[in-house]
Amino acid sequence: MSYNDQHRPSPSNDKTPILPGPTQEEEATKRSAGLSSSPKPAIIAAIVAIVILAVLIAVGVVLFNNPPSAAVLRDIFLILLGIQSMVIGLLIIVMLVAIIYVVLKVYDFVKFVQTEVEPMLDRADDAVRTVQSRAVFISDTAVKPVVEIMAQVSAIRQIIRSFRRSRD
Repeated sequence: MSYNDQHRPSPSNDKTPILPGPTQEEEATKRSAGLSSSPKPAIIAAIVAIVILAVLIAVGVVLFNNPPSAAVLRDIFLILLGIQSMVIGLLIIVMLVAIIYVVLKVYDFVKFVQTEVEPMLDRADDAVRTVQSRAVFISDTAVKPVVEIMAQVSAIRQIIRSFRRSRD
């Protein structure tokens, strides 16, 4: 039997296959992505907005019809705004003091680096230069002559080998 024979629909079975529904994970993903077809959140938001708007209109009407209570409410809000302004002013002052403190600490750190760390780096640089100069000196006085002698010995060996080959 070939592949086509196995997967060809039988003439007696004309039913279309039933596809499986979405899994729970797919449903959760759809809901978290905001693709849910439920209009509940929009309806709830609209109701809340209408209630808030109605309360504000009712308070406005009451205050418009009762000017003395509107004056008291106005005075309370002015006092609250004054207290809020003072708190914000104090927070700004505290932030400025904190910024000045940080700037002074950074300045102290820079001075420390200039007075303590920089001389140490200079001494380390001097030590590296001394080691480098001694390495050059040892290379020139000890290693270079030995390498030159070994090169000459190797050259002489090659010359001797070439004479031996030519005799053979």
